[in-house]
Amino acid sequence: MNIQLCKKSVERLPAGVPGAVSALREREHTPIVKDCLNRCQRCDLGGVIAVADGTPLAAPTLEALLDDLDALVAEDL
Repeated sequence: MNIQLCKKSVERLPAGVPGAVSALREREHTPIVKDCLNRCQRCDLGGVIAVADGTPLAAPTLEALLDDLDALVAEDL
């Protein structure tokens, strides 16, 4: 699954961009870090902002985002 990440939201994570990209690749996703995904209100609240194959997502932590992505993959099976 192609995952676009908001660079600003991912940079705030403890592991930063490298940690988020690594975690997504471990789950066989293709991460793409973009400067902005135009979801600034959610980003300003401190969440992780992403778009997964066209589906906008926001989660409070990277772990929560990974759980949401796992749920999306399970739905597709």
